[in-house]
Amino acid sequence: MIRLMLRPQLAGRLRSHPVAFEKWRGRPITALEGEIAEWPIDEYATVVPGPFSDPRDAEAAFERVRDRILRLRLFPPQSISLYADTPDARAALGATVVQHFFLGPLAVESGVRIVGLEDRADDASRHVSLTWATLKGHPERGIETFSARMDAGGMIHVAIHARSRPGALVVRLASPIARRFQVRLSHQSLALLGKAAGDSQGVVVARGSG
Repeated sequence: MIRLMLRPQLAGRLRSHPVAFEKWRGRPITALEGEIAEWPIDEYATVVPGPFSDPRDAEAAFERVRDRILRLRLFPPQSISLYADTPDARAALGATVVQHFFLGPLAVESGVRIVGLEDRADDASRHVSLTWATLKGHPERGIETFSARMDAGGMIHVAIHARSRPGALVVRLASPIARRFQVRLSHQSLALLGKAAGDSQGVVVARGSG
């Protein structure tokens, strides 16, 4: 079954078919708390500098990033499309998210579940974050968090934090290629979220030793 999940199909065909929520809803999470502590870490972060000329500009910039995270607009659509099994298609705790990865004319389907969701504000800052975990049949095993925080000075901090390892045999065998693809997608996502807020100062990457 997992080999079938990893078999590429024509991108046009995948786009034209209904999203396969039922296939993924009942699948177990493959990133268990007792295991992931020892898995390699990836961190990507960018900062949109403040202060903005008007506090409302900073609020508007943060709202654009927040909206992308909660609406699952995390990647360029030509790279990955995400579909949540919720009435409004937005992120919700416990929701199953079907992922369509596009590789030119081909595509691969996988699934994750949202296991963490925060959206809070106080007098000094605002914060939003979304964490998902891979489901059985996903080419990887791991968790990933997308977050944004606006501090009291109007600086907007956008970050991606992940712990993962190859899940399927074909990914383990093609680990260097899969790794480059993973890093490229993370950079694309961070650039997209940073652009939603404004010009960024660049990307800082810190990787674990795994």
